Amino acid sequence: MPLFIILGKLSDRAIEKMREAKNRDTKAAKIIEAAGGTLLAHYYTIGRYDIVALIELPSAEVLAKVVIEISKCGMVSTETMTALLPDQMYAMAAGP
Repeated sequence: MPLFIILGKLSDRAIEKMREAKNRDTKAAKIIEAAGGTLLAHYYTIGRYDIVALIELPSAEVLAKVVIEISKCGMVSTETMTALLPDQMYAMAAGP
């Protein structure tokens, strides 16, 4: 299943309501699971982004639906990347 990295920037409203962070995180994990995916890891970070999450989802199309659903809450803006395991990159580099 494809891996994706989500980088998130919390809104001012989300920061004001940090006491609700655990509930928001649980809701996001449920959205990912309902889409057939798995939240493998997530971290709060200090710096340009406030959140980093690693998730597995069936496709980029499903990722788009998940990001839209999570963003509807108005608490986070996101940037996403596809992640490849080293063995996947090695196989592609080796060619046909």
